[in-house]
Amino acid sequence: MKTTKAYSNRIKSAMKAGAAALVLLVAANSCERRELYVYQDYFKQIFLNIDWRHYDRDRYLYPHTPDPTGMTVWFYPDDGTKADHYTTAQVTRYETYLSKGAYEALVIDYSPAEYGKQEFIDMDYASTAKVQATAQAYQPTDYHPLYNGECYSKELPRLEVSGLWTVMNNPEEMASDTVAMDVKTGKYDHYIPYKERDTYQSTLVTQVFNVTPLIVPWKMRVRIPIKGIYYLYQTKGSIAGMADGFFLAENHTSDVPCLMSIDDWEVFVTGDNVGYIAKTFDTWGMRNALWKDYDGIKQRQNWVLNQKTPDPFYVDCAKEEVRVNLAIKLRDRKTICYFHIDLGNYVEVYGDIDAKIVGNANALSVDLRKVLTGDEIPSLPYVDGYNGLDIGGVVVPWQDGAGAHVSF
Repeated sequence: MKTTKAYSNRIKSAMKAGAAALVLLVAANSCERRELYVYQDYFKQIFLNIDWRHYDRDRYLYPHTPDPTGMTVWFYPDDGTKADHYTTAQVTRYETYLSKGAYEALVIDYSPAEYGKQEFIDMDYASTAKVQATAQAYQPTDYHPLYNGECYSKELPRLEVSGLWTVMNNPEEMASDTVAMDVKTGKYDHYIPYKERDTYQSTLVTQVFNVTPLIVPWKMRVRIPIKGIYYLYQTKGSIAGMADGFFLAENHTSDVPCLMSIDDWEVFVTGDNVGYIAKTFDTWGMRNALWKDYDGIKQRQNWVLNQKTPDPFYVDCAKEEVRVNLAIKLRDRKTICYFHIDLGNYVEVYGDIDAKIVGNANALSVDLRKVLTGDEIPSLPYVDGYNGLDIGGVVVPWQDGAGAHVSF
């Protein structure tokens, strides 16, 4: 028992000594302890200022078009990863937070779901984001030329379209713009003492980027001289070879051609049984391969702002690259004359077009009144009027400049 009790006392003494030593060690090192540090992040607050001064959906109806009631924004990371997008009713200023890196922001008016004649495809990535015309009339499975005229099914050169192809809708007017953004990093990977930490407001890194959307589709005006214009009753038509859509983030038109219907032509009588038909319509524009030195919407914005472009651009294509097909019903209301006219080399940018669209940065012009030879001008044969009416009740010889809409 004595031995056991002595052993226990020694153990207790040793524990007291160890505890004392530990207290001394802690006391000795307490003056050298490190402070608590925290990771100081700087928030990346992004503001987009959207200026709709060139937003002009109804330029011929109203002197001023109000801002849209909604818009959609995509943020495309430069590393090629999938984009985030947001639809909002706030159309003049948009706020978000982004992490470090380079981005391209894309803005369009309204949301993709609000457009009925065009679709937005592959919008997750900048290289594929495209707005494209939807089908108006689908390609038949069997031989069935458009408007029952062989000229509509006549083969065009490689990569072109004919009347056996799908007829696409004319685009609806929509506005778009992009802006490159280099999001600053602030003091990232920076640890500071806890007591020196800043408030949320003091750590904000705010960047502001300006966006100026412009109408994407072009207005195109086509004029075609007609001989025997007194015999004309109705005109249907189509145009082949224009782009089928626009790459929104890449800022250029597609190289896929399409066939669009252009009906309800205007009729102008300029002399004795001679005149011309004309039509203004919307299109995505020339295919990308047919543009020279053209930088898409950005260059057109510069034209609108400064009324000039420092880097002139133009259309350079062969005659057969763009084709107009016509189906003209005569005043007997049963005879139909078919014509197809290759006019690619006559397309002009900001050309001599009607006064209502002169100076418009969205305008293309094809005026064939003075460039076609006598043999090339569509010539309508004499036919008796419907039910004995000589004129057919449609076209009369007005002075040059007067016009009437001819429709079905």
